[in-house]
Amino acid sequence: MPNVFAPEPPALPLQLWGTPPGLEQILMQEGVPFRKVVDPHPLAFGGGRFVLFDGRAVPSRVVRNTLSAAHVAIDVDVLRRESPDGDPFAALIDTRAARKTWTIDGERLTERVSRVNKAAIRRRLIARLRDAVARSGGVWARLAAYPHPYRSAFNFRADLDEPYPDDYARFARARRPIDDCSTHFVSTHAYGKSPAVMADLRRIDTQSHGHYHVVYRHDASNRRNLERADAILRKNNFTPEGFAAPEGRWTAGLDRVIEELGYEYASDFHLGHDDDPFFPWRDGRFSRVLQVPIHPICEGLFLDAGVSDPGRIARHLIATVRAKTDAGESAFVYGHPERRLGRFPHVVSALADAVADIDRLWRVTLTEFARWWRWRSQRTWSFVPKGDHKFEVQFDEWDARYPLALEIVRGDHVATIPLIDSRQMVRLSDLAYVRKTVRKDGPHPRMAPKPRGIRSALRAAIDWETVTPLHDLPEDCLRDRIKKRLRFLRATTAERNGGGPWR
Repeated sequence: MPNVFAPEPPALPLQLWGTPPGLEQILMQEGVPFRKVVDPHPLAFGGGRFVLFDGRAVPSRVVRNTLSAAHVAIDVDVLRRESPDGDPFAALIDTRAARKTWTIDGERLTERVSRVNKAAIRRRLIARLRDAVARSGGVWARLAAYPHPYRSAFNFRADLDEPYPDDYARFARARRPIDDCSTHFVSTHAYGKSPAVMADLRRIDTQSHGHYHVVYRHDASNRRNLERADAILRKNNFTPEGFAAPEGRWTAGLDRVIEELGYEYASDFHLGHDDDPFFPWRDGRFSRVLQVPIHPICEGLFLDAGVSDPGRIARHLIATVRAKTDAGESAFVYGHPERRLGRFPHVVSALADAVADIDRLWRVTLTEFARWWRWRSQRTWSFVPKGDHKFEVQFDEWDARYPLALEIVRGDHVATIPLIDSRQMVRLSDLAYVRKTVRKDGPHPRMAPKPRGIRSALRAAIDWETVTPLHDLPEDCLRDRIKKRLRFLRATTAERNGGGPWR
């Protein structure tokens, strides 16, 4: 077809034609600009040289007849066909969780987390795409994952689940050196009536962990639980923006509720962990609630495995933080004060000492990090060739809220350029490249055996839990009524003989 475009369209943004949502997700995480072509007529592709299309959805002959000779078409279905683990794009938007086991320091630790390692899939796909663009003479440019000049970020997340104020007080004293980069998710049933704890929490980043420490199967029950927590927090002069689900549990219904309540972000390792933030795919679209993943191995897993040596727990958390910061990744770890870190304050103190001298580390709350990441994902920009190895970075709307940096990636090397204006010239031949740090992966988890038996099946069927007081259990459906009846029988048995079969 005749060339109706400029001699050389912009190197970026990438143009997406019929591609799966998982691709959008990882490009947004990477900080590479892209635009979706909704009406694929020839003139619609003038905004970028590289067109990523899905051969399953768009026939090659249609691509050839639509694009000009100045374009480079890349079929992402090749990545799907060459993947050893099935469809990687489907895996990226998989919302299922599974029990997994890690072997750490000779101990087997088990937690329920995301079924697939989305971070590993993202890294592999991005590397393949970057190589494909480079082979065709393109440039891989991205916005840095952190404000300039930081190269990694640290946060300690504390989940406050149970009413043990003395444990909280001991934990809080050890936490003081990292108050500025701690985020607390508080169960208001546990501490809503504890003035001393609530007063201390007002000094630092505090968000919602729900009222009762449980995630329900039904949307209505989750809505009541979150609205109750929200009301208590606001009455105590908090303005909640984030939510962490008890036990890291994510469901589509829960996501609908927190989206409707206007929460900006959540942090649920059933959906993803040890990864960059992302918007989960739900109901045929991306949720408006940003997920900020954390490292899912906390002190509780060690204690459950019979490890009560705080030194061993601290060593794992510190090793995790150092490996991630060395690789330029976010080091977000978490724990629990009650009956755990409040009685092992050395773990928190050792962690605070370890991060004190890490170079160019952004000590940040999860709330501020979520604000940064949403702001970064909203930047629209182009990388336009100007001849003689020069490119101009062009932002549609300049916003100096955070100091930005551009990264040019070539193989194992990266060059970083601070961005100071909406238009900035970059000459590739003048850049100083440094070798990227080789990642040191921690222990890889394996699938743990699924619980079996009638009791496990019944627990799942009736959404069994013992956190919600009996008088607060709903009776909206038959399942609720069965659960409430069994809870009543359990309470009656406990009154009679001090115990019962249900725990």
